[in-house]
Amino acid sequence: MPAGTPINRIWVMVMRDGTVMIDWGGGRFLDINTGDLRDCSEREISHHIQDSELDHLKSTGQVSSYNNNLVYFPGLPDRPLRTID
Repeated sequence: MPAGTPINRIWVMVMRDGTVMIDWGGGRFLDINTGDLRDCSEREISHHIQDSELDHLKSTGQVSSYNNNLVYFPGLPDRPLRTID
């Protein structure tokens, strides 16, 4: 089994500025380079990540493995969730 956190490939996006982001839902995206969460609109999304882009991320260690369905990211931060008061 590949190392890292599996993320469904449909949630991995490339923004118009070239930043690779994971769609965390609710308009929030995680920048895989900085670990920062930011709000983005659909207009900022360029496309779903392609194999050539994943190959580059794998060569730099930002992705440990991928297949047609999943991308494995080592060391992702936990998704912030609000607690029930």
